[in-house]
Amino acid sequence: MSKAILLNTGWIFTKEGHDEPVTLPHTWNAVDGQDGGNDYYRGTCSYTRNLEKPELSDGDRAVLQFDGVAMTAVVSLNGEKVAEHKGGYSTFRVDITDALHDGANELMVSVDNSDNDTVYPQKADFTFYGGIYRDVTLHVVPAAHFALAENGAVPVKVTPAVTDLAERRCEVTVEAFVVGAQSVTFTLDGQQTALPRLCSRWSMPACGTALTTRTFTP
Repeated sequence: MSKAILLNTGWIFTKEGHDEPVTLPHTWNAVDGQDGGNDYYRGTCSYTRNLEKPELSDGDRAVLQFDGVAMTAVVSLNGEKVAEHKGGYSTFRVDITDALHDGANELMVSVDNSDNDTVYPQKADFTFYGGIYRDVTLHVVPAAHFALAENGAVPVKVTPAVTDLAERRCEVTVEAFVVGAQSVTFTLDGQQTALPRLCSRWSMPACGTALTTRTFTP
């Protein structure tokens, strides 16, 4: 059974050698980023917290999800770098299953909002707030699960297409991105369809997609 554990509490924020407890969402520019002086702090700070290893059954995976970290982030677990993300306005994920130790683990996120010519946008008429400004979640999923892509992509895609405007008819295609599943059961308009997984477009053998299309007429 999948579960999501919110990790917004228990963080220690470090800026220029000073530590303070914080709760997410958080930014270090809450004050100096709003005075209009364009002299707000831009640099590297860190967030650290203890992370207890969740109970994992055989085949389970533990995946961290960051909904927003500005502007670049380096994620470390027990001193080992497990992920790096560039871009402050997109979700990213990292599978930490194999890096977890039994008991307590130290999770650290190094965040940098410095002027950076490799991360867009470069210039804007708003403050480039630094920090972990959205939720952090630990997802525990079984061996067969909807894909939790590193780029934060949603694992279910729904594409409607109007096929006959006069008759008010449309086709709805539903595509599911899965890991470890041999088939996917779709329920559209109360009708179930079980379809095998397709392995095209995925590099990992256990990953794949399944899709179905239904025509709807009122």
